Amino acid sequence: MRLLTGLVICLAFSGGEPARAESSSLFRFWKPLDRGPSQDEEIIAFRLDSDIYDATRGGYPDLRVVDESDAELPYQLEPDVEFLEERSRRTFAAKVQSLRHEGNSLELRLSLPEKSPSAEAFTISTPQSNYERTVQVFGSNDGADWKPLVTDSLIFDYSRFIDISNREIVLPANNFREFRLVIGDVTDEKRSPYKELTRTFRKGQEVEFTERTTTELRDFRIDRIEVAHTSVQQKVRTRKTMSYPVANFESKEDPSRKQTILTVRTRREPISNFTLVTPSRNFHRRAVVEVPVVQGTKTEWLEVGSATLTHIGFRDLRREQLRIDIAERREEQYRIVIHNEDNPPLEISGVEVVGNVYRVVFLAQKSQTYRLFYGSESAPAPKYETAVVLAALRREDFQPVMATLGAETKNPGFGVEPGFALRKLLNNWLFLGSVICLMVVVLGWSLFRAGQHLKTIDRDESEAMPQ
Repeated sequence: MRLLTGLVICLAFSGGEPARAESSSLFRFWKPLDRGPSQDEEIIAFRLDSDIYDATRGGYPDLRVVDESDAELPYQLEPDVEFLEERSRRTFAAKVQSLRHEGNSLELRLSLPEKSPSAEAFTISTPQSNYERTVQVFGSNDGADWKPLVTDSLIFDYSRFIDISNREIVLPANNFREFRLVIGDVTDEKRSPYKELTRTFRKGQEVEFTERTTTELRDFRIDRIEVAHTSVQQKVRTRKTMSYPVANFESKEDPSRKQTILTVRTRREPISNFTLVTPSRNFHRRAVVEVPVVQGTKTEWLEVGSATLTHIGFRDLRREQLRIDIAERREEQYRIVIHNEDNPPLEISGVEVVGNVYRVVFLAQKSQTYRLFYGSESAPAPKYETAVVLAALRREDFQPVMATLGAETKNPGFGVEPGFALRKLLNNWLFLGSVICLMVVVLGWSLFRAGQHLKTIDRDESEAMPQ
C-alpha cells in the first residue's frame, strides 16, 4: 500500500515539474534550406508554404530553425510585403551659356545647375504651332570635348491637321554637365491666313478677279528649355498575397432554404478572400463565408465574411464582382452560402482562394546549412529578441537574401526522446483523471484504516483501565 501511495504521489507531482529543454524530437517534419553559396554573414529569409501551414498550429508556435549541430537559432516571423517602384518626374530649368545663329540653324550651349541630377531629356517650350524642327544634342564635361548624344531628333506640332505634338528630346543615359543643342530650320515660311484679292473694273463691269495667298518668314521662338529627370523610389505597397490551391471543392443545393452551399477545403493557409468562378450571368445575390465552431458535441457555423455577388453581361456591358473578403483565417474547411431567394441556382464551377504570405527571417553564419523543423502539438511559442536586432540592421540597409525550402521529410526522431512518452501521458487528461481518482480511493482507504486503528487503540485503553 505504501508503494502504491508513493507511486501515485510521484506521478501527481511530476506533472507540475517544468518541461525539459525541447529538441527536434518534438516536431513531426523538417525541410532543408537552400541559401546558395554564402560568402559572409547574411540575413536569410524564406517563405512558408502549404506543407508548413497544414502542419503548424495557430499562431505558428511550432517553427524552429536549427543549424548543422541542431542548435536552435532565433528568428522573426513576419508578413511578406510587396515593394512597388514609384517613379516621379522632376523638371528644372537649364542655364543658357551662349547662343549662336548661323545660316538657318541655332546653336545653344546649356549647363546643368550645381548639384542637380543628370539630364534624361530636354523639353523646349515655344508659343508657336504648326512647325517641324530637327535637333542634335552633344554632351561634354569640360566644354571642349563634345560627344554626340542625339543626331536626328524631331520636335513638331501638327495642330493644323490633328492635335499631335512633341517638344521633348530624349537623351541616352549620360553623366554630362554641359550640352550643346543645334536646332535646324529655325526660320521657315508661314502661310498667311489672309488672302489678297484684286478686282479690275471697266465701265462699271468687273473684268478681272485675282486671288493671291501670301507667306511670311517666321523665326522659331523659344521661351525656355527644361531638363527632365526621373527618380525611382521603393515604396511599401501592401502585404504580399498569392493564390493557394483548393484541396477539395463541393457544391450542393438546399431547395428548402433556397441556398447554394459550397464546401471548400484548404491546407490551412492564411486565407483572406474567395472568388467564385461561374459561367452564369445577370445575377445579384448575397453570399456569406462560414467556418465550423465546435460547441460541446455540436458543430455550429460562424459567419466570418459576406459580400454581394454581381455579374451583369448584356451586349457590350460587363460588370462583375465575385469576391468575398474575410479577416485572415487558417481553417481546414470553409462554407460559402449563396442566398438564391426565388431565383434559379447559379452554376458554380470552382472557387479561387487568395491569402497572405508569411516569411521567416534570421541571421545566418558563413557556410552554415540550416533546416526548418515544424509540426508539434506540445512545443511552446519561442520568445526571441530577433525583431530588435533585425530592425537595427535594416536601418543600416542590410537586406535579406531570399532562400528556398526543400522537400518535406518526416522526422524519424519524432516522439522518441527519453521521457517524451511519460510527458505525453501526463498531458493526457484521461490519465490524470484516473490518477486523481486513484489518489482519492487510496486516501479514503488510508483514512478508513487510520480510523479503525484509532478505535482499536481506544478499546484497548478502555479495557486496560482499572474498574
